[in-house]
Amino acid sequence: MTYFRYIFREFFPPFIFSLSLIIFLFVMNLLFQMLGKIAGKGLPLGTIAEYFFLNLAWMVAMAVPMAVLVGTLTAYGRLSADGEITALKSSGAGQWRLMAPAVMIAGTVAVLVVMFNVRLLPQMNHRSRQLQADIRRKKPTMVLEPGVFLSDIPGYVLIAREVNQQTSEMRDVVVYQETDPDYATTITAKHGLLRYEESIESFEFLMREGQIDRASRRKISEFQTTAFGRAIFRISAPEMSLRRTESSWRSERELTTVQLVERLRSIKKTPKPNRKEINSIEVEIHKKFSIPAACLVFGILGSVLGQWVKRSGLGVSAGYSIFFFLIYWVFLISGEDFADRGRVVPWLAMWLPNFIFLVLGIGLIWRERKGQMVLPIDRIRAALARRRGEETKET
Repeated sequence: MTYFRYIFREFFPPFIFSLSLIIFLFVMNLLFQMLGKIAGKGLPLGTIAEYFFLNLAWMVAMAVPMAVLVGTLTAYGRLSADGEITALKSSGAGQWRLMAPAVMIAGTVAVLVVMFNVRLLPQMNHRSRQLQADIRRKKPTMVLEPGVFLSDIPGYVLIAREVNQQTSEMRDVVVYQETDPDYATTITAKHGLLRYEESIESFEFLMREGQIDRASRRKISEFQTTAFGRAIFRISAPEMSLRRTESSWRSERELTTVQLVERLRSIKKTPKPNRKEINSIEVEIHKKFSIPAACLVFGILGSVLGQWVKRSGLGVSAGYSIFFFLIYWVFLISGEDFADRGRVVPWLAMWLPNFIFLVLGIGLIWRERKGQMVLPIDRIRAALARRRGEETKET
């Protein structure tokens, strides 16, 4: 049990650090993607924070397997670099006993990720899509500039000779109303203040020392002028607000496993089942379990590679992890695309990366038990040296 606790203590710091770093990189990438879509919308800080919080769901699901690989590589690499792996083997500890803590940790994490994918991930994906649609529908807030016509307010055109950008106070204001089909209305004032009231979803004009001119569009002779010392005008503009909507429709990524199975059964009962939609649903079902299973596969692979690396440090572990995870990611994304198009059966497309890395891990264990180097590094170095020698002779 002492050995188990030792591995646990070595595993969790790099696991938490790498998980945080990967999620941070995902967040920054999402920020750059969404910056142009949320800039100038006048969104409350809480709404922006909610959007990024909801997107943390898929980030966590994707980041955890790589963090497991980094954690196991770092833990076993540190033990190997200090000669503790050699000491444990000398005392009779076999390969499976050495790997047992990594398998237990990775297996526990995999179960937690399955529960997360099945229960929380679909709901957070659903809320994220709805919020993104609401943000996209919200019109941007206005930018008041002196001497520039502003037509963002529905049915009105506004121009002012002077504008205070901080307070939205204006001087020599002219407002043209375009909504009345019978009368052309022009409002002029020496002073004006424009603000948007979110609670009533309306613009509010506060004007002083002005007049309202109304001219009939049908009778040129009909004209009316009304002077005022102080007047307030309200214009309804609900599209300028962020309206939170609710939708019962859900995409495949927003459904739980039970809901996916029910939708799959209903589609298969139709006279002409949609094969592309069936493939998409089956991919999503298998993905909810194949990605968590990658935690266990990477735990096995990391524990073996960590013993071979014989070098400690998060940088070394991160380098190997990025290499293997990029390969896994390419297989996963390509497999999903092929499965959606019907070129590969969905279950194979989603589980093939796990199978490949599991076979690799078992092969490395077999080489190690045979007393061979886990990877033929000497042969690789010799081949590279010969290659460099041949290039030198050619030059």
